[in-house]
Amino acid sequence: MKAKRVRLIVLATATTVVALMAFGLAYSRIESPRPISRFEATIASLPLGISPDEADAIIGSTPDSITEQDGLLVSPVTMYAASNEKGAKYGEPQTYSMRAWERDGVKGVVAVDSDGKVVGRWTWR
Repeated sequence: MKAKRVRLIVLATATTVVALMAFGLAYSRIESPRPISRFEATIASLPLGISPDEADAIIGSTPDSITEQDGLLVSPVTMYAASNEKGAKYGEPQTYSMRAWERDGVKGVVAVDSDGKVVGRWTWR
C-alpha cells in the first residue's frame, strides 16, 4: 500500500514538473520582448495626409506591390475588409490603394485614399 502511494506521489510530481516546464517555455515564447525594427518604427511614424511619393521617400524605397482593395478604415491602424460584417457599423466601404513592403520578415502596408493621401499604416510579422 505504501509503495503505491509513493509511486503516485512520484508520478504526480513528475507530471507537475513537466507541465510547469511546458508552461514556462510557452510563456517565454509568447511574452518575450521583441525589439521593434527600424522598418516598423518608420511605418508607425508616417504622418497621415502625406502623398504616396512622400511616404515612399520616408520609407526609402518604392513598394513591393500596389493593389486596390475595398474596405472600411476604422482608424489609421485598423481596416475591415468590405466583406467583414463588423465593418458595417462604420459606413460604406471605400477603395484604397494598398502599398505593401516586406523587410526582414516584417510586412508593412500604407493605405492611400481616393484623394491620394495616406490614411492608414500598419505592420505585422
